[in-house]
Amino acid sequence: MDASSSIQSLENQIRLIFATHEERLARGAADQLGVEGFANSFDYVRDCLRPFHLRDRDKHAPGVTQATLQPYFKDIYLNRLIGSLLEWFLQEVRENQHMITDDINTFMAEYESSGDVDLIHRMLLRVLEWWEAWGTYVPLFNQYLEGGSAYRRICSIHLNSSLPSSFRRAFRQLVLSTFPTESKPQDTERTKAIFTTLGNLGLLTDHEHLVGSILKDFTTEHLVTRCAKEWSRPLWGEMKEWFNTDIIPWVELAYTRHWMKPTDTRAVVEPVAAKYQWHMCEALAQLRISEIFDIIVDYPDSTPAIMDLKECLFQTGARKELVQTLRASTKKRLLHPGADTKDIITQYISTIRCLRVLDPMGSLLFSVADPIRQYLRDRPDTIRTIVQNLIEPKGEFASSDDGEVRPLQDTQHLSDDYGDFGWMPEPADADAAFRTTKPTDIISTLVSIYDSKDIFIKELQTLLSKRLLELKGQEYEAEIRNLEILKLRFGDAALQVCDVMMKDIADSRRANQQIHNTRRRGDPGGVVEDLPVTATIISRLFWPSVPSSPLVMPGQFRRYQERYAESFARYKPDRKIRFLSNVGTIDLDLELSDRTLSVSDVTPIQAAIVELFSEQDIWSTDDLVERLGGVDIPSVDKALEFWMDHGVVTSLGNKMYQLLEVAEEGRPKAARQPKRPAITDEPAQGMSTGQQQEQQAEQMRVYWQFIQGMLTNFQSLPTDRIHTMLKFAQDYNQTREQLASFLEALKREGLVDFRDGAWRLLRDVR
Repeated sequence: MDASSSIQSLENQIRLIFATHEERLARGAADQLGVEGFANSFDYVRDCLRPFHLRDRDKHAPGVTQATLQPYFKDIYLNRLIGSLLEWFLQEVRENQHMITDDINTFMAEYESSGDVDLIHRMLLRVLEWWEAWGTYVPLFNQYLEGGSAYRRICSIHLNSSLPSSFRRAFRQLVLSTFPTESKPQDTERTKAIFTTLGNLGLLTDHEHLVGSILKDFTTEHLVTRCAKEWSRPLWGEMKEWFNTDIIPWVELAYTRHWMKPTDTRAVVEPVAAKYQWHMCEALAQLRISEIFDIIVDYPDSTPAIMDLKECLFQTGARKELVQTLRASTKKRLLHPGADTKDIITQYISTIRCLRVLDPMGSLLFSVADPIRQYLRDRPDTIRTIVQNLIEPKGEFASSDDGEVRPLQDTQHLSDDYGDFGWMPEPADADAAFRTTKPTDIISTLVSIYDSKDIFIKELQTLLSKRLLELKGQEYEAEIRNLEILKLRFGDAALQVCDVMMKDIADSRRANQQIHNTRRRGDPGGVVEDLPVTATIISRLFWPSVPSSPLVMPGQFRRYQERYAESFARYKPDRKIRFLSNVGTIDLDLELSDRTLSVSDVTPIQAAIVELFSEQDIWSTDDLVERLGGVDIPSVDKALEFWMDHGVVTSLGNKMYQLLEVAEEGRPKAARQPKRPAITDEPAQGMSTGQQQEQQAEQMRVYWQFIQGMLTNFQSLPTDRIHTMLKFAQDYNQTREQLASFLEALKREGLVDFRDGAWRLLRDVR
């Protein structure tokens, strides 16, 4: 109803009353004074109720109280005009709301310029002052109509429509200012005053969802600030203690009122506190889930974070999010060609251990592990990497979690233990293919990546034979102990061949001692001089095949082999040995005209070539190949480069090489250089550093397309990652230093750029 119709209705009712009194006058009733008195009373009440500006408060209805107007309201009620009076009053309130709106705009403009949230509180107090001033006599309606609730409703509607859009942000800042912080403790009186004002204006009811959102955001921000990347100590207990000491008192101030009974206060506070403590638990779970890959990398140092996540998962049930996040992170950061197989296996082991802590039933591990297992199954070096760590005396996963060595478990055919009184049903969110079983140890889990353990046995034999042949000094006690451990895992029958290999090693030690002792005693059947040969004698039918070579050792090396074979034939008349000339190492002392060089761990072909130079000073590559039994030319070239690096041989060009009896200028003429290991990948002697780098860069040119594809797919990569990924390319045998030199050459050509520790492809190249 608009203002004109309301006034028209009121005038019609007044005319009806006047008509009634005129009729009574016509009958002789002397009511003229009563009619005039009622009209004056009605106008008087309207003047008292009419909204006014606060600056005119002292001038408006001075001395008039509710008791003063009580008889007037009763008379109006008796004349059936109380409803029309209330309607008129509410319309007046609507029409004068602009005075309150002007005040609100003034305060908001000042807040926008200063950012002082106390201005918002003063603005709300000012609005409440308007409401109370205009509603001074509203309670007089309540005994006849619901005037008070109608008045509050009209004021609340107009307040919400008058507030600008920026008030929501101001409201948020005002509420945030009431929270306690480390630098600012809780101001109880201020907080109580703010929420009392908000409650009286109805803003807490209207913005209940916003207040809850502010509380949730504040607790979440505090938790993230305190807990992000902090995995070395448990934090969920600290967060609950902080919530109980700082947040629950705030909830009591924000959600309760002074008129509530203690039982009412508890009924309000406890559900709110429980709700937002759960939200904080959910926030910690989401934080730890987002960090789960790095937490696993840092395991076991991150065990406290795993325990916090376990408790939060139990309360929030965010297991599905954990599985999805961990699978995505693993695929992006681990399961790609740039990751080393050993790193993948190490991360897989840490994942197993972490997820067993979170879920002893194994449902989470079952959901997460499948992509890792599939990727490892497709990698060609997975078996070798696992076995390599098994045969190492201090391998990273040579023992189970508790340090006890157990036989391998058949993870493909695990049966239920019906005598297990600790049995638990499968989780509700478990995969359809998941079956609850007792957890297996780490080695059994790794071996179960493949359908059979036979391939592990075969690889174990190969690597053990290689390790035994490479060990020097015949110190095999660590290998013996490790083999006994492997027997406990794989069984004695599976490792019988390894027992034969270890027996051959022991027999070789005794044979070497016997042969050397016999020769030192001057056996009439032998030569008196000492024999500088120590051989490892293997059984051809039991050892894995050793790559053969047509290499024929020349000169004194050939004579040493023949003398050792003769001595062995006397020691073992029923056995005959055949030397594998391409296997083993040799320590040499080279006596030249002006110097003596001692070089250790020289390969047989390197020793054979330097022995041929003792027969004549100049050799061609083809002649060397022919004298050595037809070995391949690249092996000869690499051996020649080795001796050129040591200053023993120099190149004459046209594949001709000469012995340097006298050192070239620039090389020290030391009487005797200390022994050092052989290095086979050094650049050719006689070149400058720049020339060497250019030569290596040209050799690397064939791999440019691979590198270009990597940098296109991954945007940027460090040198180590590029080097690791190039190992998957066929015939790649360059060192990291050679790759770095090639990348520098590409940079000089304007093809790539190096920033922030990583190589990037330039845009114009793409």
